[in-house]
Amino acid sequence: MNIDNEIILQRKISSIVYVYIMIIIVITLSLIILIMMSSYRTYYFVKGIVIEEDQNYYVKAYIPLEDIKYLIKDTYVIIDNKKYNYKLSSIEEEYFTDNLNTYQIIKFEIALEEKYQKNNLTIDLKFLKEDKKAIEYILKK
Repeated sequence: MNIDNEIILQRKISSIVYVYIMIIIVITLSLIILIMMSSYRTYYFVKGIVIEEDQNYYVKAYIPLEDIKYLIKDTYVIIDNKKYNYKLSSIEEEYFTDNLNTYQIIKFEIALEEKYQKNNLTIDLKFLKEDKKAIEYILKK
């Protein structure tokens, strides 16, 4: 079987094929760049109780021992979609258990707004767990 190379090389390809190939390449590169640039955040949710001690307001929360590592970074906490800086005030020495998890009481020092400065008020706290690029999650799996 003899194939004539000149016929294959001189064959005309319509310009629309080149346009479609370029569009596919641009879209693929755009998606790759978008995935590499986007970040993905995961959060740790917990309920806390506002307490007043010595004219200062603190938030006390029962945290499972395996999740304390997310809270010791002293970054920020989100309460009702608003960021607050916090500082760990104290970690209790006693442990509490409920047959499944073991908890420890952690007290946070947060500059709360006036509407949250009510003793024994229960509020939802959202702590940053991880802040990674989306490509790191993809490569991890």
